[in-house]
Amino acid sequence: MLDDTDHPDDDQPDAPIIRPAVTPPPRRGLSGKLQKLLPLGEISFIFHQRLKDHVVVVQELLAVIGIAVGVALLFASQVASQSLDGSVRQLTKQLVGGTSYQLDARGSEGFPESVLIEAGRLPGVAAALPLLEQQATVIGPSGQVSVALIGADPRFASLGGPVLRKFKGRQLVKEKAIALPAPLAKAIGSSGFEDAKIQIGTTTTETLIAATLNESEVGALAASQVAIAPFQYAQELAGAQGRVSRVYIKTRPHEENLAYASLSKLAAIKNLNAVPADFDAQLFSVAADPAQKGESLFSWISALVGFIFAFNAMLLTVPERRRMIFGMRARGATRAMTTQTMVFDALILGAVACGLGLLLGDLISTSLFQSRPGYLAFAFPVGSQRVITTSAYLYAVGAGMLAALFGVLAPVRDILAKPLRSEEEREDAPRGWSGLRLGVGAACLATTTLIVIYKPQSAVLGVVTLVVAALALLPFLYRGIVLTFDWTQRSFHSTSTRLAVGELRDPLTRVRSLAVAATGATAVFGSVAVAGAQHNLETGLNHTATEWNSAADIWVSPAGVDNTLGTTPFSASIASKLTHVEGIKRVTIYRGSFLNIGDRRAWIIGPPAESANPIPAGQLTQGNVTVTNERLRAGGWAVVSEALAKELNLHIGETFTLPSPTPTRFRLAGMSTNGGWPPGAIVINSTDYARAWSSTAASALNIELKPNMEAAGVRLEIVHALGANSGLAVQTTAEREAQWLSVSHQGLVRLEQIAELVLFAAIVAMAGVMTSLIWQRRERLAYFKRTGNTKWLLWRALFFESAVLLSSGCLIGAVFGLYGQLVISHALATVTGFPITISVGAFVAIFSFAVVSGAALAIVAIPGAFAVRIRATMVEPA
Repeated sequence: MLDDTDHPDDDQPDAPIIRPAVTPPPRRGLSGKLQKLLPLGEISFIFHQRLKDHVVVVQELLAVIGIAVGVALLFASQVASQSLDGSVRQLTKQLVGGTSYQLDARGSEGFPESVLIEAGRLPGVAAALPLLEQQATVIGPSGQVSVALIGADPRFASLGGPVLRKFKGRQLVKEKAIALPAPLAKAIGSSGFEDAKIQIGTTTTETLIAATLNESEVGALAASQVAIAPFQYAQELAGAQGRVSRVYIKTRPHEENLAYASLSKLAAIKNLNAVPADFDAQLFSVAADPAQKGESLFSWISALVGFIFAFNAMLLTVPERRRMIFGMRARGATRAMTTQTMVFDALILGAVACGLGLLLGDLISTSLFQSRPGYLAFAFPVGSQRVITTSAYLYAVGAGMLAALFGVLAPVRDILAKPLRSEEEREDAPRGWSGLRLGVGAACLATTTLIVIYKPQSAVLGVVTLVVAALALLPFLYRGIVLTFDWTQRSFHSTSTRLAVGELRDPLTRVRSLAVAATGATAVFGSVAVAGAQHNLETGLNHTATEWNSAADIWVSPAGVDNTLGTTPFSASIASKLTHVEGIKRVTIYRGSFLNIGDRRAWIIGPPAESANPIPAGQLTQGNVTVTNERLRAGGWAVVSEALAKELNLHIGETFTLPSPTPTRFRLAGMSTNGGWPPGAIVINSTDYARAWSSTAASALNIELKPNMEAAGVRLEIVHALGANSGLAVQTTAEREAQWLSVSHQGLVRLEQIAELVLFAAIVAMAGVMTSLIWQRRERLAYFKRTGNTKWLLWRALFFESAVLLSSGCLIGAVFGLYGQLVISHALATVTGFPITISVGAFVAIFSFAVVSGAALAIVAIPGAFAVRIRATMVEPA
């Protein structure tokens, strides 16, 4: 057994490690001084010699895995965001074909078909093509899907996009059938040419699926959420005879400006929108932008964590690289030659890591990042196809190669050192870095704080400065934790803990110990920051769902998840059927829809004027809640979400014209969150809505119950009163809230997946780094066994050493991760406009700390048990 006198003192230098030299003798005619630049063969030889050391191979492999994780997350997130946007862009391009402009209705009821004739006669117009678009649900033998029903004019087959060229003009006119993309047909249990049902609003109609659209016929658009029908048949299905939703315009050659000017005049007269033919793609880009920014923010931060894993794994290779540099410089290699050799290392490692990362990223994007944000499907035909662009590869590979170069060139001071110093001389030399580290740490913390206060949208920079602060201050915090452990363990008089303290304080292993602690800090930091911010966003959306849906005891609205936000109109006369239902105190009308305002498809919310709180208190961000609700109930006032109000340059009390089917002036009563709808929301009362839309149709019925009545019992009475074929869903507050949460959380799935990947990568990184460190210690363990220590005592010493290393790094990361939660949460609130609850999730920090440190410690216990079985030796290695 090793007592206190046998334990190597911190000031006692270790004997140099005995290993084969990694630098080769001069070859191929080189004598004395090496050439100014090494030939590629010489560099390859040196690289091959280094890889003969199995420890070096393991360390390099860990670095490759760390870089690959970062590359994979970046690539997968880029593909996911580009696919989301690209699916709508491809569908739009397929539809509009060679048309240039469109006349677009401002309401779901469309506009008279007579406008089509007027548009076709305008100067510069070669052809005017009508199109009807309605949200619908197709019901098959074994399922149902929400789609955008597109009723196309037969001329689209020749003048429009290729998606309609499958049909001949005669088919489009005569067939009373619909066509579905093959994946949708399969989802509802139809193989084509089968009967099905289609529900539009409250009307359900028998129809025929006459064709399925395969990828070979329409390309990637086979994954789009659309159903295609002949124009007149679509009018019949929607009960919109003589109405159209859009008119696409094909212009005469060189007369585009003339055509647009005449279209704009007609649009102003008819209260329509005259916009480019592919304007829906622009609207969707704005709608998806907040979610994409949130995912991009999470992915960049996660990739940063992955790259820091790689850099810390590289730090474990620093002693080996320093020996290589020392050997080369001692034998006459210039700084340029040494740098050249290290850059070659970086390029090889980077290439392997990027290749592995791209494969892993492709796997992640196909298996994990396939979820569609269903809430956007309320207003857009979002597809599920993957769109991979060159920029996705360039971003991921560029970041990976940069991480590899930075990691390999970390010991650059050794290349430039004059005069050249040995490893031991460098360790004994005065460092003089403590003051600089403290200054850098304090400055980075201050920078992060300023970013949170003044520019929260720069969260990536804020996270970078926060990580730099954590790493700069880590040596001081780590030293304090080790001293605390040393002071605590003395009362136990345990040889294993004394051995652990000696190894933790050994100056020759200081860099490697700090690398392990830094890996733990970064791992837990990333997990706590990302998961905590995701939790804050989820909590905010949950609160929003509760506030909006608690406005009524029971909701009655058209069935289907595509109407979760209450945007499908139906006859308000249905309310009269419910007036005599026992238990109902009052039935009021709720109205709502989507409306294009600039390049945003805003959500218009029309709660009943009789509502006690037309705008929930938690949704108002500017203005007095009591005054704002009084104004909304009185009429003529509106609440606009902050991002939309700023874009329109509105201030509270100012007037603006809402570009509704009947343009109407309102005054701004206050500003709000976006209610979970990314492009923004506008709240007016339902009476004002009816005036602005020139329609008495309802979007939902809000039912208030008499005191002491149970919602579940009254709900059954309402279902009976409406009849089995009403096409309406009757939901209690809890049921509607659950549906709302289910759909809105589809937009959070990717964020949750990223947070889980970071946690998993953290465990793997910590276990890998600790395993590598333990494997390096085998020669030292062999020496300790020779001095009389048993293998199980050494195993316990390794366990205590690993526990302190892991817990110190993870604890530091958890503390800084709590601040990271605030940085990312403020950024999400700013760039997305979502209703986010800003809080510090201590539970997330505790959970991440426990899972990462506990799992990693459990994993490293196994290689530790193997390492202590090494045969004893008299040589004490470095």
